[in-house]
Amino acid sequence: MSGGIDFATQFARLAADQQSEITLPTGGVDVRLVRVVGGVEGCWDSHNDSAETAIVWSGDFSVEFRDHILHLSAGQACIVPLGVEHKGSSINGAEMILFRQSPPKA
Repeated sequence: MSGGIDFATQFARLAADQQSEITLPTGGVDVRLVRVVGGVEGCWDSHNDSAETAIVWSGDFSVEFRDHILHLSAGQACIVPLGVEHKGSSINGAEMILFRQSPPKA
């Protein structure tokens, strides 16, 4: 992608197409836009290739680590460090913007 990203337009497109996520590769960084269903808890996960920055675009989102939980609302963000186990959930649903280093091309 060589231009800017209009998050509002992309989230509206996801909603209209009833899709949960899209990944937009941009110059070595993968930008994932994710619509999170309320009341659904994610699975434990970790990333051994890159840290991940998570920004709440709308709604509420909680990031659970093994030793604490971060509760985030629209406009708030957190960074999940390299290799740290975490899982996410949302009470009412959320739209998330996630940034990770793109994996190397094969």
